[in-house]
Amino acid sequence: MRLLFAGDLAEHFADLTLSMDRKPTKRPPPTYLCHLCFKKGHYIKDCPQARPKGEGLTPYQGKKRCFGEYKCPKCKRKWMSGNSWANMGQECIKCHINVYPHKQRPLEKPGGLDVSDQSKVHPQHLCEKCKILGYYCRRVQV
Repeated sequence: MRLLFAGDLAEHFADLTLSMDRKPTKRPPPTYLCHLCFKKGHYIKDCPQARPKGEGLTPYQGKKRCFGEYKCPKCKRKWMSGNSWANMGQECIKCHINVYPHKQRPLEKPGGLDVSDQSKVHPQHLCEKCKILGYYCRRVQV
């Protein structure tokens, strides 16, 4: 009987690749569209365009405006905004620190429950995007 040493074992198992986190990918229904690349054939979690988790400062990484939920880590104040952007925060009115949204989702079409109040003024002095642009973040540039 031959004794195996650590080097021999390492060499013996070098070609074996065991991966606990790779499960066989389940195929979505034929009508399902990936919500990231808008193509058929895979779920969003299997999208080739998906970024590694934790990349970026916000959950949403697209170019459009979205709805964001914020919570100040210092004073625990919570607020929501229909003027939320990828990798942009809003300043807490109590603590004056920039807070990134912990949750973001697409804006609902008018008629939904979370339709923003159009008469409500957007506090541009608290919006990181407005401050960087130097003007109202929803203003269309021509």
